[in-house]
Amino acid sequence: MLVTKYQLTLHDSLYYSTREMGRLYETEKYIHNWALTYALGLVQKDYFCPSSVPTYQEDLTPLNQTGVYVTPAKPIRYEYILNTFKLADNKYRAIMSNEMKRQLGIRITNKPSYGRAKEIAAESEFEFYVMGTPIKPIPKWIRLGLWMSKARINQVGVSFNLQPQYGRFTCAHPLNPLDLLLRPELYDLISMPPISLVCNATLQGKYVQVGEISLPVEMRYFGAS
Repeated sequence: MLVTKYQLTLHDSLYYSTREMGRLYETEKYIHNWALTYALGLVQKDYFCPSSVPTYQEDLTPLNQTGVYVTPAKPIRYEYILNTFKLADNKYRAIMSNEMKRQLGIRITNKPSYGRAKEIAAESEFEFYVMGTPIKPIPKWIRLGLWMSKARINQVGVSFNLQPQYGRFTCAHPLNPLDLLLRPELYDLISMPPISLVCNATLQGKYVQVGEISLPVEMRYFGAS
């Protein structure tokens, strides 16, 4: 079994809204494996999508036939920064004039719309694993998040001919429970959309030892479903 370890280094601040608390929009310090699979170019999508409904299962399950799987990315060195932004009010037509509002007793206000984004700072580093051999090479540069932040991908290790072992093990790397054929017995929950991840999961089944990390063998996109 082939498992390749990669390091991801941010060259811009990374933002995506994991939690919204009033005017504060927070980014989780993990990168979801589905988002990473799209960013690595392993899934080809049209430039224009007429629908806003995500098609994760239709896009990702064909990769199971190639034996390729991408794990979530775990932070190994990171910092947060706070950015304040102003939301523009783009109104192209007025349903009611201010004079009509006054006659109807509607209060006229001019309040700015703003918020604060808690982003992962540039130069933060993550690591993730790719199981199997992708059809196309992993790119050196990718873009992530709402701002399409630039990130550098470096290969830091390759493990060839790994022999699966069987038993109870704990995986210190984050996993996607919807992609696991094994059911975790104990785990730490990482709450984030579109599906929460688990870390420090205790499982019973086949696994491979990659350095200090024990990775489940039976992982594929939407394997639990």
